[in-house]
Amino acid sequence: MEKKERSIAIVGSGPRGMSVLERLAARLSQNKENEIETDIYLIDNGFVGTGRVWSIKQSPYLLMNTIAQEISAFSGPWDGKEAKPGNGPSFAEWWKIAHDDYEQYEGYGPRAYYGEYLLYVLDAIEKSLPENVKLYKISGQVINIDNEKESSQTLYLEDGSKLVVNKTIITTGHAVNELHGLSKELSEFALRVPEVKFIQGNSVADMDLEVINPGDKVGVIGMGLSFYDLMGQFTLGRGGEFVPDDKEGLVYKKSGKEPLLFAGSRSGMPVPARGKNQKPYNYEYDPAIFTKECAMKIRNRKSVKFEADVLPLIEAEVALVYAETIFRNEGKNENALELRKRVRSLCVHSVEGVETIARSLGMRSLIHVNLYDLTKPFKNCEFSSLPEFNKLLSMLLENDYDEAMKGNIGSPLKASLDVIRNIRSVIREVVDYGGLNPESYQKEFLKSFAPASNFLAAGPPAFRIAQLNALIRAGIVTIIGPSVEYKISEGEHCIRISSPQVKNSDVMVKTVIDARIPAPDLHHECSEFTQALVRKGIYAPFVNRNDGIEFETNGVNVTKSPFHPIGKDGSIYRNIYVLGIPTEYIRWFMQSGSTRPHKWIDFMVDADAIAEDALKYI
Repeated sequence: MEKKERSIAIVGSGPRGMSVLERLAARLSQNKENEIETDIYLIDNGFVGTGRVWSIKQSPYLLMNTIAQEISAFSGPWDGKEAKPGNGPSFAEWWKIAHDDYEQYEGYGPRAYYGEYLLYVLDAIEKSLPENVKLYKISGQVINIDNEKESSQTLYLEDGSKLVVNKTIITTGHAVNELHGLSKELSEFALRVPEVKFIQGNSVADMDLEVINPGDKVGVIGMGLSFYDLMGQFTLGRGGEFVPDDKEGLVYKKSGKEPLLFAGSRSGMPVPARGKNQKPYNYEYDPAIFTKECAMKIRNRKSVKFEADVLPLIEAEVALVYAETIFRNEGKNENALELRKRVRSLCVHSVEGVETIARSLGMRSLIHVNLYDLTKPFKNCEFSSLPEFNKLLSMLLENDYDEAMKGNIGSPLKASLDVIRNIRSVIREVVDYGGLNPESYQKEFLKSFAPASNFLAAGPPAFRIAQLNALIRAGIVTIIGPSVEYKISEGEHCIRISSPQVKNSDVMVKTVIDARIPAPDLHHECSEFTQALVRKGIYAPFVNRNDGIEFETNGVNVTKSPFHPIGKDGSIYRNIYVLGIPTEYIRWFMQSGSTRPHKWIDFMVDADAIAEDALKYI
């Protein structure tokens, strides 16, 4: 009798790769009658089991922006016994056992801790594997692939070794791209002028920040989550301390090792905080307006426009929660229940409709839910100086902190903005796989809504806002203003930063850090492996086609589950799978890679579908 064998490679061992491995192991452990000899190769050019972003060697001041109790890398709840695939602790449960500082971080874990957790998951997987399954951990860079046979492909590694496998699962994470635009100009200037430094966009853990000396003036491009990481590294990471104060809330005590940061962005507003978590780990939001059924009906229309057909429903759903929260805060729970009931029964589809019913039930407050206005607090504003702008900004940050501390149930604003996170899967029903008109997808969704949703619903924990305000008061951080401009000054050997909306805002720096996370870019990614896949025609860009219009994206074209790449000539490569960030433009919001402790969300469903298909014997 012929001995049956198969081999599977997982390229990339961050949360996505680990989810696939966990489901492979669960399925192999559950089907012990399956006697096929199986070799699994887990390959990563960073740290096997954590990937680059979740390295356990990084600073504890680099934090996640998802509450730990909402995350699990196991595909089933824990029974308290020895962990194994399909049965293990959530990140929060593990953290409380492994470390004694859960409350100190308000449940927002250091990325290094999540890396430790992933290694714990990997250890549990290894211990559970049946005798006929072997796991090989390979620290190395895959640089090429031959896919000439239907039943196998050859992976070539940077060290000259090669692997012949039946299936390859690609779960690579955030890429480093070739520089272009402003970043390229700044980089080339720094190469010409020795005293000028430019640090390109990347994970903060991978930036060389030691080249920046105490007292250096440093420009920072972008004020998203990486900006807060930099802020933590240059203060707490250099011996500074935040101390509670009765008058100002929080005061920063300098170590003397800090540089001076001058930051700016298009909006001029640092990403606001998420509301303090008040929800149980198994919380589920049940939409009343923008439901999955509603999204599927919209999907079936011709030429769906995001701002005309989808955005009003999202804002109406947000307005509903805003109004419900006000009623509950006034002790009018019955009014809140009646509001949702009437919104459902009357098929309300607009903010105005929600407001009309709310007013009929006694609502007197205004409902502020224009999502784009919320991302541009300084629109059409002008300021006479940097101190004037920073004084107003500081007030806005105080207000944001106060709202965040009311919680994601208690604050009308933070509770309603949480809805954006809660209905991401519903939005995908309309948007994914070319559901929108190409022009609308490009200009309305990718350029407007996607960044707005990240700004409003994916912020840092509240204590980061308090820390930032303390640093502004201490003179360590200065926010330049909206629509910030970076101009090279050849004669002065420096870079000048200013805001057209803030007079006398011109600041001269010799170091600039790009704190923006690079977006997926198929043709400009620096990865040799990605470019080999493009060159061989296995990777091709997803093109949104509709109404005689085409929009070619920067992401990989894949089939629906289990996500095989669709090549340049239209061929489907059924022995290869692509999951996560490379597919961002055909599937929205692929950054995450874990599930919830009490249920499978999209990410674990995806991982299991790939595991099931990959285990089919060739």
